[in-house]
Amino acid sequence: MWRVTRPRRFWYKVWQMASGLGGAGVPADPLEAARLRVVVATIAINVVAVGLLVFAPWSNWRTAVALNVIDNVLLVGFAVRRRDGLLARLLVFGLVTGFAELAADAWLVDFTRTLDYSIGGGWTLWRSPAWMPFAWEVVAVQFGYLGLRLRERFSGWGLAGIGLLGAVNIPYYEEMARRIHWWRYSGCRMISGTPYYIIVGELLIAVAFALLVRGFRRAGMGKTALTGIAGGAAIFASYAVAYGLTDRMPTR
Repeated sequence: MWRVTRPRRFWYKVWQMASGLGGAGVPADPLEAARLRVVVATIAINVVAVGLLVFAPWSNWRTAVALNVIDNVLLVGFAVRRRDGLLARLLVFGLVTGFAELAADAWLVDFTRTLDYSIGGGWTLWRSPAWMPFAWEVVAVQFGYLGLRLRERFSGWGLAGIGLLGAVNIPYYEEMARRIHWWRYSGCRMISGTPYYIIVGELLIAVAFALLVRGFRRAGMGKTALTGIAGGAAIFASYAVAYGLTDRMPTR
């Protein structure tokens, strides 16, 4: 009985605390549970959709745009309908981060020569697909919000948790992207189709997002936009550090 009930109680408590339904030290927010549900819903939709698109040989940039539209309809719609200031700030942060991240993409394409977007087709923005800033917008909202909640509840352990989630969840998209014709990697150390530096980099990025949004419950839009620029810089720095660790280390 202990083996069955105790894990259930533990994970229920984690969900309860992360959703703002229990625990001390977190400001009361009537939107917290609903906000958590819509953010988690976008993650679930993305995971399932990307998995199903593997069976669609016609997948290209259009399927990426369609998924971005669905995510933004849910997130922006919730923020507008519920007048959710926190989610609105996270969306601004994510959008600015997405455009600032273009520099990191250009570095990966032109300097490391490990990233190739040509298989997806469609319009480009600098060295990236035109939809890429909006994809990063969604990722920044998802991991920024989850990181904020986990850090508020579990402090350093929360940061470790969001980092682990980033190291597992985002590289899943990286692996699927090659199969559904969005982008691919080559010329670096990889596990299957995902570079080692991407796994390490996404862990660092998820932690960086959690730290950057820690004051967003009361931040103004000006500060939020500036933090988005820092978010793009954090992505660049995370990939650069990760690439240096995994692909510039001696092989022997």
